[in-house]
Amino acid sequence: MTRRLIATADDFGDTPHVNAAVLKAYREGILRFASLMVLRPAAAEAARIARENPGLGVGLHLELCADKPEMAGARYFFDSKARAGLEGEIRAQIEALLKLGVTPTHIDGHINVHVHPVIFPAVCRLAREYGIPRVRLPSGEWEALKGFPGALRPGTALLAGVFGAMGAWVGPAAEDLERPATWGLLRSGLMKEDYALWLLARLPEGTTEMYFHPTTDESLRADDAPSPTHQSTTELETLLSPKVRRALEEHGIELVSRAS
Repeated sequence: MTRRLIATADDFGDTPHVNAAVLKAYREGILRFASLMVLRPAAAEAARIARENPGLGVGLHLELCADKPEMAGARYFFDSKARAGLEGEIRAQIEALLKLGVTPTHIDGHINVHVHPVIFPAVCRLAREYGIPRVRLPSGEWEALKGFPGALRPGTALLAGVFGAMGAWVGPAAEDLERPATWGLLRSGLMKEDYALWLLARLPEGTTEMYFHPTTDESLRADDAPSPTHQSTTELETLLSPKVRRALEEHGIELVSRAS
C-alpha cells in the first residue's frame, strides 16, 4: 500500500495572520487542507482565499467551546436541552460555510471537542446528510511519538489514553466515512520540523492526517512550549521546510490534495 499524508491547518479564519499563513503554506509548502472557523472575525477573508485557490481543500473547524472542552462535553452529556440543540448548532455552522461559498471537504473540531461521544455521532450524521466525506478522529500518534526526545511531557500519556478510549467508543459512528489516523494532538502547538520529520519516518501504510496551527504573527513562536492559542510561526516554518518536503520524497509518501 502507498503511504499518503493529509497536511491540514486548523484555525483558518481566526485571524488575518492565520489566513496569511495558510495561503503561504499552501502556495509554497506542503499544506493542502485547512479547517475554517466560521464564527471568527476573519472567516469571510478565509473563504475568499479558499475560493481564489480551489486546490486548497477546506473543511469546517466546528466550534462548540472556546476552551475547556471537558466542560462543553459535560454540558452536552448532562443537559438535555443543550443536547437537543446540538445538531442545530452543527448544522448552522455547516450552512454558514456553504453560504461563504465553500464546499467542505471534511469536518473536525476546535480543541477536538467533536470527538465527545455525544457530539461525534451528530457530526457523522450531518456529514452524511451534506455529503462531507471525511471526519477527524485522532489516533495512532502515541506509538509513533515514543522515543522522540522530550516527547513524554506531563499529561501526554493520559491524553493519548483518553482519546484512544473515546475513539474506540465513537469510531463505529463513522463507519462509512473517511476517518484516517490523525496525528498532531499529542504535541499540539509543538509540531516543529524535527518532530514532523520523526513522524514522517514512522508513517504507516494507508492515509494519515497531520494537523498544524500556522500563523505569520511573529509574536507567537513554539520553541519550548505552545503559545496560548497553539498557533505559531514555528509550525508555519515546518510546513514550508525543504527538509520536510525531501522527507516525503525519500520515504515515498504521497501528499494528498483535494483532487487526489
